[in-house]
Amino acid sequence: MLTTVGVAVIAAVASLAGVTLGALVEPLKLNAARRAKLRQDRADRCAGFIEAAVRARQHNIDLNVIHRRRVYKELPEADDERTAGYEDSYYVARAQMRSFFGLLVMSGPDELVEQARTVRQRDLDLHVVRLEVEDGAFDRMNLPPVVRKAAGAVDRAIEEFALIARKHTS
Repeated sequence: MLTTVGVAVIAAVASLAGVTLGALVEPLKLNAARRAKLRQDRADRCAGFIEAAVRARQHNIDLNVIHRRRVYKELPEADDERTAGYEDSYYVARAQMRSFFGLLVMSGPDELVEQARTVRQRDLDLHVVRLEVEDGAFDRMNLPPVVRKAAGAVDRAIEEFALIARKHTS
């Protein structure tokens, strides 16, 4: 009889310990899942921001090429539709950047938000000089120096943003 009671006591203690341990571990598991979801959301927002910034940069370069071809009489005036398409695409990419930026501001961290703000400013700097032309004849492969410098600044800002994003999403 003592053996049966002993087994029952051991089973009761083990059951109580299991329930108590489960009650203690469950909040930790939920907290870890919440942090993983936050990191994944931040990673998705950063990736969307980078993609939009790269598209905006490319549309600015395309606008510069079309403008220079038009200035040097290498493009017929009838290509206004293509120019309008690039401009529309630029503003769509810019709007996407703005949306992702707002989401990043909402979720932080501040270091990531500041670098995103820098990317947006470098994009605006490139947009301001997108209609610059070089001296001499049209050369599709070489951008005017001021445009090349602004495009390089956008590239560097995107790379720095990606490095900071990697630090905060892995």
